Amino acid sequence: FLHKFLIEFKIEKFAIIETGSSKLNLKEITKPQKVVIHDLNKDEFYKIYIGEGDQAEAWSINNRFFSQAYFSNNLVTTFLTTDRWIIKSTRVPGEDVWNFLLDKSKMTFTMDEFLDAMLHTMKWFSTEGSRIWNGGPRGKYLSIGEVNWISANNMFYCPKQNVFTKVDHEPEIIWVSKRQYMNDAIRSFIELFGNLMKLRGHDHIMNYVADGKNILKRIEYCIDFVETEIFD
Repeated sequence: FLHKFLIEFKIEKFAIIETGSSKLNLKEITKPQKVVIHDLNKDEFYKIYIGEGDQAEAWSINNRFFSQAYFSNNLVTTFLTTDRWIIKSTRVPGEDVWNFLLDKSKMTFTMDEFLDAMLHTMKWFSTEGSRIWNGGPRGKYLSIGEVNWISANNMFYCPKQNVFTKVDHEPEIIWVSKRQYMNDAIRSFIELFGNLMKLRGHDHIMNYVADGKNILKRIEYCIDFVETEIFD
């Protein structure tokens, strides 16, 4: 599929970008597959999903969102067929948040600021979903599923503009009940702090997660945000 894609989109020079969700097999034809291709000549990025059957409905919903959403920091377009979905995007400002987390000297933002950026990203998806679906199904909320917010190549940060941008997208957008939305959100919040605790060799991160009571307060803060800003 990769060779066919490169010819179809006229990509002459490229690199494969590893993300937390990459699933690529170049030795045989298998499904599903996921890969991010960087067009080095045009500096554009393609996330390619190869699948079949039960993924069609999910792709349709996600294609509607990503083809109509107003992204503030880059241009996003989509391509949908029966067995393939592609998200194409231009470069966003800054670099991978992961690089900042691993280097204290580069961190010009606080972890609480990152937390707020995560929450406002969730709110943006919810707001855009309501706009695109004219309010959406009654009693439902647009969820992006459980997200590993600090996985490599998921969030970018630009020090010059002081802006965070989510760059890695999964076709997991779905309308869910309030309870399901909150369940997904809480699992993501807990996973975030659990992943931060794994960065034991980085004192600036350990200082942030060292106090269990403060972690609970921050998770409660995240839950309150969802209640007041998304479940308004």
